[in-house]
Amino acid sequence: MNALVMIAIITILATRAYLAATGFPQIGGKTLHIAHALWGGAAMVFAVLLLLWFGGRRARTIAVVLGGIGLGLFLDEVGKFVTKTNDYFFAPAVSIMYVVLVVLLLISRAIQDLGRHNAGDDLTEAYFRIGEAVSVGVSDRERQEIDVLLASARSEGVSAEVTAHASAALADVAPRTPGAGERLVAKVLVGQHNFVVGARVTAIIAALLTIFSLAGLVSAALTISDDTARGTGVAVTSIGQFCGSALAFGLCVAALVTHVLRRGRLWPLRMLRAAALTTMLLTEVFDFVDEQFGALINVGVGLVALAVFSSRLWQLRRAQLVDAG
Repeated sequence: MNALVMIAIITILATRAYLAATGFPQIGGKTLHIAHALWGGAAMVFAVLLLLWFGGRRARTIAVVLGGIGLGLFLDEVGKFVTKTNDYFFAPAVSIMYVVLVVLLLISRAIQDLGRHNAGDDLTEAYFRIGEAVSVGVSDRERQEIDVLLASARSEGVSAEVTAHASAALADVAPRTPGAGERLVAKVLVGQHNFVVGARVTAIIAALLTIFSLAGLVSAALTISDDTARGTGVAVTSIGQFCGSALAFGLCVAALVTHVLRRGRLWPLRMLRAAALTTMLLTEVFDFVDEQFGALINVGVGLVALAVFSSRLWQLRRAQLVDAG
């Protein structure tokens, strides 16, 4: 999901830049206007069809790329769909695009964190990946990931005999060395957490997010104070930025306190991830209302923090599963 959303954002920015540079050309001649939202819909349909027609990670990767491009092309014209005048340049459209993408991320995260997870899911995924590896080989990273899936299945109640059969089948698969292109795809498009995030990097990003949230809180408070002093009324965007920054800062402080009190290794990271999500979902929505695409720099802070904290959480969970297995 992360990769799909990132590709959608890149598509929106690239489309806007291309149209601005070429004078907003139209396809269809004098009578017709074939909007690029139609091309986006077609790309999303083909992405779904790929998943129905083919199995394996290659099909999944291509589907993510097509789906992300399609979603970006579709969302880019949302201004036409919500205004009576079909206004492509409708200013709040940028905020609508952002909210849709962030909600998709939140739904994906909620399903992963709160959805019912059973041993069959991990065992099925492990066998699926072993079967795919039989014809193409398996890299060291993929072998480790399959081992983690099997360890997770054992921890959920699958018998050791069943997972031992899978491990034996995996041992018979020929090893292979992935190329540079495949490594890039694994990191960026498939969204695998195969980059190492250490405790020091996590602490640095946590400190930066805390400072960023505090700066946003102070800035919003000063803006509210100035508006109140001038008697012009407090803007809703300022209130939203203040509330979002305050909540994110509070979560960062709570994570620090929890870490100091040593109340578990995962809870501080979960709070920090919640702070990053709060920054993206609440604070930056109002930033987009004020600054439109200028708010992308601030979004980058939230995205980097979210990626680091999620990766660190995944690594710690994997370590726990391996130790338990």
